[in-house]
Amino acid sequence: MATWLDVLSFIFTASLFAGVAIGVAYAGNAISNAMASTKESLKAKGVDISKSGMSVKTSGRYTREDYIDATQRGFIKSMSATSFGQQDPATGNGHANAPPLERRGSGASVNSTNSVGEEKKKRRFAGIRSSLGGKEKS
Repeated sequence: MATWLDVLSFIFTASLFAGVAIGVAYAGNAISNAMASTKESLKAKGVDISKSGMSVKTSGRYTREDYIDATQRGFIKSMSATSFGQQDPATGNGHANAPPLERRGSGASVNSTNSVGEEKKKRRFAGIRSSLGGKEKS
């Protein structure tokens, strides 16, 4: 015969299985309601989802002018996001992040790095080195 311990363990096990089944049913119902409300909100925005696929309702088409305007807006936004051409707040000069440029005229100074290369160019004539050991002919 069944003792009171057997009856209590049966009630506990049955209630556990019933609780899990009710929880699964509740979660399924909540997911189904969420999907239905999402479908309705998307349908209000022009997106229809069905078993056969998805369709999007468009209010109009882009004209050439709309496409050019959108492209220009994107270009202007990307240019404004760069740091090139912005003024340095400390000095008020343009190009805050750009390194300083060194300007050299056509007559480079003797201490410049190009002077060694210019000497080597003078030693050559039409791509051939002189046979005097680097000395120029007089």
